[in-house]
Amino acid sequence: MKKRWFRRLFYLLIVLVWLAAMSFPILAFSLAGKGELTFGDDTRSQLRLFLVQESGVDGVGAAWTRPYRADSACSTTTIRYLLWEGSSDNTVYCQCFDEQTGAALPTNLQACGK
Repeated sequence: MKKRWFRRLFYLLIVLVWLAAMSFPILAFSLAGKGELTFGDDTRSQLRLFLVQESGVDGVGAAWTRPYRADSACSTTTIRYLLWEGSSDNTVYCQCFDEQTGAALPTNLQACGK
C-alpha cells in the first residue's frame, strides 16, 4: 500500500516539473512581447519581471515587493538581475506609505531597520 502512494507521489512530482518546464516558453514569449510582467494587484505586494535593455547591459530583472513585517505601512522591495551582457548590483530598499492617503512617503532607511 505504501509503495502505491509513493509511486503516485512520484508521478505527481514528475507532472509538476513537466508543467513548469512547458510553461517557461510561454513566460519567455510573453516577457519578450510586453517587456514586463506583473503578478499581483497590490503595489505593496507583487512580483514584477522586466527586460533590461540598456547600452552594454542586457538581461532580465525581477522586483519582489512585500509588506515589511514590523510596520504594515512600509514595504520592502528586492531587485535581482540575471544579465547575459554587462553587470549590475542587486539591491533592496524600503518604501513607506501614508496610512490615510496611501501616498508614498520619502525614503527613510530607519523605518525598515536599516
